[in-house]
Amino acid sequence: MYENSEAGGMPMIVRFDHAVIAVRDLTAAIQRYQALGFVVSPGGRHTGRGTHNAIIRFGLDYIELLSIYNKAELGARGLNGQALANFLERHEGGLVGYALATADIEQDAERLHHTGLEAEGPFVMQRLRPDGRQLSWRLLVPGNVPWRRPWPFLIQWDTPDAERLSWEEPGVHPNGAAGVAGIALVVRDLERAIDLYQRQLGLTLNYQDEVSHLGARRASFQLGTLAIDLLEPTGIGLAQRVLNEVGEGPLELILTSRDLGQARNVLLQNDLSIEPVQDDSALLLLPDHQALGARIILQTQV
Repeated sequence: MYENSEAGGMPMIVRFDHAVIAVRDLTAAIQRYQALGFVVSPGGRHTGRGTHNAIIRFGLDYIELLSIYNKAELGARGLNGQALANFLERHEGGLVGYALATADIEQDAERLHHTGLEAEGPFVMQRLRPDGRQLSWRLLVPGNVPWRRPWPFLIQWDTPDAERLSWEEPGVHPNGAAGVAGIALVVRDLERAIDLYQRQLGLTLNYQDEVSHLGARRASFQLGTLAIDLLEPTGIGLAQRVLNEVGEGPLELILTSRDLGQARNVLLQNDLSIEPVQDDSALLLLPDHQALGARIILQTQV
């Protein structure tokens, strides 16, 4: 999966697109995330894929709550669908993957092929919205399975950005959430993961350091304003626990908030606990039981 070879073509990845939180019960998940202070909108059904979703939109970036409505349809997707079904059999929910948007998915597919990274696609997907409008896009999935992996899948939208935003307007979230600032992933081998992100995906390595409160070594990549942190456990801590329980893949999602005081008020009004992060008043950890196992941190918007 991490073979060394000469890269072919320049990467066309342009921005963060969305994070995926898998949930067993979509209706219950919508209610829980509304109680956390998010505006949640029905997304629709993925044609022929057996899944449906709801959207927490900030701008072009968003969170997808993803659930299964037809196991037979999902099973036809092979390992892709089986990986999602297996995860939800063991967990009520959780952060399972994320997508980066690309300007030329065919060129990215060629690049991954030349660098020795097996990938499925590009292939077409569609989502039928409740209002009857249909969104379409193409996906490229490194490793052939997008769920609980230490890398993103790539997306190129066929529906123009302005049109999508007019159909699915960004919400004004009561908790002040304004956008995705970062995502952290736990990996088994940091050097191999750095090679994948730097050489095969073409992202910029920003710095490396130690994160003591997570018990991990970190390599941080930058994509515009987004930080992508790769974490290799160094001992007992959250990173090691996540690796043991669910394997490599997303550990936490970091969102900016216009007003953390507003977020705290929303949680208190809904009888939800307030959890600081490392006694840092600029960070707020949303209660993971309410977020159905997803670790989401709000940070003060700079």
